[in-house]
Amino acid sequence: MITFKTVKFKNFGSFGNYFTEIDFCSDNMTLVSGSNGHGKSYALLDSITFALFGKPFRKINIPQLINTMNNKDCVVHLKFEIYEDEYEIVRGLKPKKFEIRKNGELMEQSAKAKDYQKLLEEQILKMNYKSFTQIVTLGSSSFVPFMQLSAVDRREVIEDILDINIFSCMNQIIKAKLSMVKNVVRELENSIEVLSEKINVQEQTIQSFSEKKKETESNLTNKIDQLKIEIQQFTDELEILNDSLSPYTNVEANQGKIKSKMNKFESSIVSLIKDKKKHISSVSFYADNSTCPTCSQKITNELKTDKLSTLDESILEIESNISTFKEDYSELKSSLEELNQEFLVSKNIEANIREKNNEINAANKYMNSLIESTSEESGFEDSITECENKKQKYVEEKTLSLERTEKQKNLKSNLDVLFMLLKDSGIKAKIIKNYLPVINDIINTYLNRMNFFVSFTLDEEFNEEIKSRHRDTFSYMNFSEGEKSRIDLAILLAWRKIAKIKNSAHCNLLILDEIFDSSLDSVGVDDLMKVLRDLSEESNIFVITHKSDQLADRFNNSMTFFKNNNFSRMK
Repeated sequence: MITFKTVKFKNFGSFGNYFTEIDFCSDNMTLVSGSNGHGKSYALLDSITFALFGKPFRKINIPQLINTMNNKDCVVHLKFEIYEDEYEIVRGLKPKKFEIRKNGELMEQSAKAKDYQKLLEEQILKMNYKSFTQIVTLGSSSFVPFMQLSAVDRREVIEDILDINIFSCMNQIIKAKLSMVKNVVRELENSIEVLSEKINVQEQTIQSFSEKKKETESNLTNKIDQLKIEIQQFTDELEILNDSLSPYTNVEANQGKIKSKMNKFESSIVSLIKDKKKHISSVSFYADNSTCPTCSQKITNELKTDKLSTLDESILEIESNISTFKEDYSELKSSLEELNQEFLVSKNIEANIREKNNEINAANKYMNSLIESTSEESGFEDSITECENKKQKYVEEKTLSLERTEKQKNLKSNLDVLFMLLKDSGIKAKIIKNYLPVINDIINTYLNRMNFFVSFTLDEEFNEEIKSRHRDTFSYMNFSEGEKSRIDLAILLAWRKIAKIKNSAHCNLLILDEIFDSSLDSVGVDDLMKVLRDLSEESNIFVITHKSDQLADRFNNSMTFFKNNNFSRMK
């Protein structure tokens, strides 16, 4: 239970630069009076809601809460107890201030005032502005009675009073988690699809490499077999060439011998020609000279004849030898030419042999490289191994993703169940359905105590059905203002009683603003006072009215607001 103790304020509304303090627990029933504009609503309504919720009860802009004369240092202190804990809320303007003190200690302030306010409403008060106004106040011109709220706002008030708005918070959390899980599942499914495609690509690549490997190995085998055939053909041709070269083995040696003989014949012929020239010169000497030029002796005819005869014979012999040598030389030259032809043939055969050897070596080298490629599995093994490793990696990732997806889907399934349970039509509907008979019974009890004999029923959609004694069906708007006031009061008192039962939003304070000034007749006033006296045993009731002269004898305590030098005061 929340027990409001005191509120004090200064430079708030029409109040000046000194603290005005109201003690809520000084009496169980207090009559509050004063002329219009003298500060009643500022003191009892706006100050409390401003302190608790940061906004006035009435439709006033927040800057207008600051006293226009002083225009600064506007502050409100509100003290209350919840069980054994004492709280003080301090909220101000110019300078802006918002503090929550628990048992004299300042509670840790959040970086955002919004979060600090959330702490106050959800963890301390456990009710929001709308619920507070439905439980604590009735009758103000700015107040919207429960029956005039929309269906959504009615639900919010009842959920707050029944302390089941936690399910709405839980539902929002579950909804956020569900959305997150759906996104995770979607991402995982996309990831699985991508991984499946990657696995498929790797399998196709492996198959392609394997087929190419098989094809390449087959081609290599065929090439190797073809090369073996070619090498054998080259070897056979080489054997034939070697056989054809065999007759020409001594050609070069024979060439050398013949050339040597020819050189000797050439030298001999040259020597003989020289000798012939000498003999011819001697013949000319003896034919032309009769005296020896050296010794001056006379050369006889006999000597000439003898010498010339000898020289002629020698010349003839030399000529004969030269002719013989030339004939032999010519024969050797013919033999040499034949040998040269044979040499050219042998060299051509040797060139063919070298060419065949080169072809055999090249074919063997190429065949060895093909055999090496075959032993290395045509170079595709590394590519296939790499693809298989990638495929295995993707398979493992896909397996993990499938496991995560299964877990996330199980989580989603559980969250779906929770989401359905936490919807308005779920747990909350069951709780509200259980409480509706109690709520309707309490409302009808209060209506009967105010001599308003109708059957009032709220359904699960919070629509009202009101039946008279004659079972005629009405709606809230069918009734007079006085009858509406009774219904509004009965509902407010029902909320307070339910709050007390739930021990959630139950508080000691009840403020009735101009209820007695509206359309209540004297009987209605008497009936209402009876109800208020019963309530005053456990509540602190403040009745704001302009009819203080007519109601003063019904209250033990009174509070009057007036103005002095344009500033509101209280006595």
